[in-house]
Amino acid sequence: MNARSWCRRIFRMSLRWTMLVMVVGAGCATVEPDRVREYRTDAAHLANKNDYKGALETYEAALKLAPRDSDIYYQIGRCQEKLGNHPRAETAYKTCLEITPGNIPARHALVGLLVNDQRRDEAHRQVNAWLTSNPGNAEALAEDGYLALVDGDLPRAQAQLQLALASDPREVLALTSLGQVYERLSRPDRALALYERSLSARPDQPEVRVAVERLKAQGVSQPRPD
Repeated sequence: MNARSWCRRIFRMSLRWTMLVMVVGAGCATVEPDRVREYRTDAAHLANKNDYKGALETYEAALKLAPRDSDIYYQIGRCQEKLGNHPRAETAYKTCLEITPGNIPARHALVGLLVNDQRRDEAHRQVNAWLTSNPGNAEALAEDGYLALVDGDLPRAQAQLQLALASDPREVLALTSLGQVYERLSRPDRALALYERSLSARPDQPEVRVAVERLKAQGVSQPRPD
């Protein structure tokens, strides 16, 4: 075999190997997202059964395949918080927000964690910074209203939450929190209407659904005229 024939043979073999690697790589690229989805589904199922340890382990397995997936960090934070591991939950929420600053559930979870850990000043600083950088933002206004509700400042809570809903009528935190405001103001009819709107915007809220069932069991119905 002369040198030219040998070179052609080597070239053909190299081309076959390159194509094989590309095919295998494409297959792996397809399998990996599928595995991440499977892990997510399994973890969510475990969390719904209150098996947060199992859910955490499953989300961590998913994270190894998708290390820059911000939502996985958020879910890990939720599991850690449920298990009482607040420092690890805080780290997970903050990592989620570093990757995706616009992850609203993670932002609210972090604020709630700070409140539960008696660190309200930090929570207020975070929300104030958010409001300053995003004036008029519905989510930021809702978060500020939520904090006012936690502080017991019902007039401010009501004002901020109504501003949030004027900007976005389907803002879930604003709908739910304003419902809680109206419950405290002895207007369960308005609270019920707001909770139902919140569920319409996002059905996966078991605590809100429980509140709706509780109010209906008490005979609460549509808002009465003022």
